[in-house]
Amino acid sequence: MTTTNVRVVAGVVLSLVLLLSTWQLAILTHDIPAYSLPGPVATLGHILEHSGLLAARAGATASAAAAGIVVAAVLALALAVAVVRWPVLQRPVTGYALVLRTIPIVGVAPLITLVVGRGLWTSVLCVVIVATFTLFVSAVTSVRSAPSALDDLARLYQAGFARRCRTIYLPSAWAGLVVGLRITVPLSVMAVILSEWLSGRPGLGSLMALSQANRDTPMLWAATVVAAALGLLAYAAPDVITHIAERRGYTVAVGTQEV
Repeated sequence: MTTTNVRVVAGVVLSLVLLLSTWQLAILTHDIPAYSLPGPVATLGHILEHSGLLAARAGATASAAAAGIVVAAVLALALAVAVVRWPVLQRPVTGYALVLRTIPIVGVAPLITLVVGRGLWTSVLCVVIVATFTLFVSAVTSVRSAPSALDDLARLYQAGFARRCRTIYLPSAWAGLVVGLRITVPLSVMAVILSEWLSGRPGLGSLMALSQANRDTPMLWAATVVAAALGLLAYAAPDVITHIAERRGYTVAVGTQEV
């Protein structure tokens, strides 16, 4: 295991330890009854007891979040390239992306469910709404901050837009996209859980809603802990993916490829 991966794992473990310690301290200092807030030991025992169910639901939530992030990232990159190619599009595209970002998921998720049903696409579209604007702004900002000398050199050698896009714009956009992913990936997990809660699609969100309706407090808190752990892993995922890509010979830096 590399140093970067060790740091990521250590950060996740430390965050969980701090969360569990604060949890237990709150129970001890405020004398909270177990039927309202089970202790971390009891909750971890419940997680182990129902590990199969929780793992399946967490996998469904994670897969929906990953699919939504992929769609949002592709859309953001396409919009960023279009804005670079045709600068006149920046104002309308940014405006529409901002409007998309301000739509409340709580209000729009039931409408999406009515249109596309209770399947995967409901969660994917919720993630697209949450993530596209941030990823688009990060990608465009990164592309525009690339050294202009690279673009001038490419034009001097009569490189077409497609080649400039492949060797300059997209690598630069990916560097900014990684920054945006650190923000949007955890938010995407939250958006998927909320969409599952409202639509009933199998996942952690619907499990939490069902547990609340049945007053199954241990399962509700177990699902909450699993969701928190999934969010922490989601936050670390962009750095891990970038590190793996760099070890395989890819790069997010601008100017390392031949024009």
